[in-house]
Amino acid sequence: MSRELYSVEAEWGVLGAMMLDPSLFDAISGKVVAADFYDIENAALYQAILDCHAAGEPIDPVTVGIFRPELPSGDSTIAYAGEIAKATYSTANWEAYAKAVRERAVLRRLVDAANAVTEMATEEKPLADIIASAQQAMADLRDLEDGEPDYKRIDEIVRKNVDTIDEKHNGKRVVGLSTGLPDLDKLTRHLRPRTVTVIAGLPGSGKTTLGLQIVQNIAMSGAGVGLVFSLEMPEEELGQRVIASLGSVDIGRLDSGVDMQDGDWQGMTAAVAKCVDKPLYVCDRPGMTPARIRSIARQVQRNHGLDIVMVDYLGLIPADAKGRSRSEEVGKISKAMLNLSKELGIPVILLSQLNRDSTKRVGKKPVSADLRDSGEIEADAHCILMVHRDMDTEEGQNGVTEILMTKCRHAQVGSCLLQQQGQFARFVSFAGAREISQEEVEMGRFRSRSASGDFA
Repeated sequence: MSRELYSVEAEWGVLGAMMLDPSLFDAISGKVVAADFYDIENAALYQAILDCHAAGEPIDPVTVGIFRPELPSGDSTIAYAGEIAKATYSTANWEAYAKAVRERAVLRRLVDAANAVTEMATEEKPLADIIASAQQAMADLRDLEDGEPDYKRIDEIVRKNVDTIDEKHNGKRVVGLSTGLPDLDKLTRHLRPRTVTVIAGLPGSGKTTLGLQIVQNIAMSGAGVGLVFSLEMPEEELGQRVIASLGSVDIGRLDSGVDMQDGDWQGMTAAVAKCVDKPLYVCDRPGMTPARIRSIARQVQRNHGLDIVMVDYLGLIPADAKGRSRSEEVGKISKAMLNLSKELGIPVILLSQLNRDSTKRVGKKPVSADLRDSGEIEADAHCILMVHRDMDTEEGQNGVTEILMTKCRHAQVGSCLLQQQGQFARFVSFAGAREISQEEVEMGRFRSRSASGDFA
């Protein structure tokens, strides 16, 4: 016996319960939306009930009919609502009615998604794109009720926090993932699950080097499984960077091959040995849409586990659907990466370009507003790291790089210095003395006066 994809009786039961017992409004409206109704008349009546309640009016066939006199068919709302109310014998089974309406709505969406996949299968599209779109369509469906409430009392949340803090204090829980750079860890307080960290910089600033090194450290140290999406560099170039970084081999000599020295071969052999069986995965396929990125990330998580994802870089990700502007498309992509981090429960590192405005500024230091294409990147990110290396200074020419953390939801904004070793495609801790800028001198004076209360 096949199941019907809709139940007009259940839809009437939901509508009748809301009109006969207004106290059920919040419970029902929290479980069912107008789009869940199969019959267009029922969907319109349900929306009229919602609008009537939002306007502060009582809910019954008369008031709803006054609020919306006609249904899409042109029939009287009062007459139709009255007929439903009269046919509703009891409101006691409203939960069963609501569940039936919602379940059938999900089934219809499954059928629609399957039909959409069938249509795509006949088009001239790569198989991977069809699979990714199908998986995204399934993911977009709302889950059925799992019996869990949509809210929690504060004492339940606080107790969990206390347990977490106690585990951290006793060393039983690690606070996020280490970048492998102590000064950067101190600044960011590690990479947290379900967060997006944006690493931004001008072309050639070292943002790819920093992002790759962080994921590489996590995988090589045994802290977790890493996945790198490289939309700009081919896998061969990424491989060269890993060899240079792990083996301390000059990347220029690796690239030419003919200039390799005896020590370079030893370093390269050591780097390869360090990589054996280490869980660092790379995808350099072009045209990776958010749906395909999600599909591949889920595949890696399912087959190997997954603890961190890096995407290089945001500006090269094509949107799943065209927006009115590139800024709007980038905003949607940024939201998709945020949703990915939450869905997989892992940190996502998202690389981004900066516009050239910072180079015209005194001091040339970038700010969050310099992120290219969309202000929504700044809004979605949990942490923003700006890679700043001033090549007009002697320090910059020698590789001294300032990491400016312009936003962080779990730590105070600030900065740290790293030493960029370009020939080895890596960063190391900065060992030199830092020159204090005039801005910091003035800020120090302000804080001293603030602490003493002396503003006279």
